Amino acid sequence: MSQARVLYDLQQIDTEIRTKKQRLGEVLRLQKDPPALVAAREAAAAADAELHRWRARHQDLTLEIASVADKAKRSEERLYSGAVKVPKELADLQHEVEALGRRRAALEDEELKVMMAVDERQAISAKAAAEVERLAGAFNTSVATLKVEQQNLGVHLSKLIEKRGRQAALAQPALLKSYDQLIQEKRGLAVAGLRGNKCQGCQMTISGTTIRAAAEGKIVRCDSCGRILCTL
Repeated sequence: MSQARVLYDLQQIDTEIRTKKQRLGEVLRLQKDPPALVAAREAAAAADAELHRWRARHQDLTLEIASVADKAKRSEERLYSGAVKVPKELADLQHEVEALGRRRAALEDEELKVMMAVDERQAISAKAAAEVERLAGAFNTSVATLKVEQQNLGVHLSKLIEKRGRQAALAQPALLKSYDQLIQEKRGLAVAGLRGNKCQGCQMTISGTTIRAAAEGKIVRCDSCGRILCTL
C-alpha cells in the first residue's frame, strides 16, 4: 500500500472521529435543561410564590376578621349588659360597635376579593405546573434516547481511536508529521482524493504531471490547495 493511500485512509478515520466527537458534544449539550423547560420552571416558581402571597393575605384577613368580630362581640355584650350607666360612655360604645361592624364588613369584602384571587392564582399555578410536567416528560424521554446514543458514540470512538493508532503506525514518521501539520492548516482535511483530474479538496484541476505521479503512489500535493493527493 502506498504512503499516499495510508495517509488517505488515516484521513478518513480522522474525519469520522471528528464527526463523532462533534455529535457527542451535541448529544451532551442536548442533555442539559432546554431553555423552554428552564423558563417553564421559573414561571411555575413565580406562580407558586404569587399564590403563597395571596394565601398569606387571606390567612391574615381571616385572623383580623376573627379579632374584630371578637372585639365587637365583647363591646356589644358590654353595651347591652346594663353595666354601663354613663350616657357618654354608652354613646362611645355604640360608636365603637358600629365602627367595628363597618371594619368587619370592609374586611369581609376584601376577603372575598382575596379568595377570588387565590382561586385564580391556583389555576395559574396548576397550569404552570402542568406545563413543567409536560416539558419535563418530553425532555426525559429525549434524554433517555440521547444517553443510548452517547454510549454508542463512546464505544464507536474508542474503536476508531484504536483503529487510528494502527493506521498511523503504517505511515512514515516524517510523512505523519507533515500530515499532522496539514490537519491544522487545512481545517482538518490534509489528504484529498484525486478523481479524474480534480482535487476533491478544492475542486481545482490538477496538472497531468501531478496526476501521473499520484497514480504511481508518490506523495504529491495539489497545485492549488497544497493538500496531499491520493488517486481514487
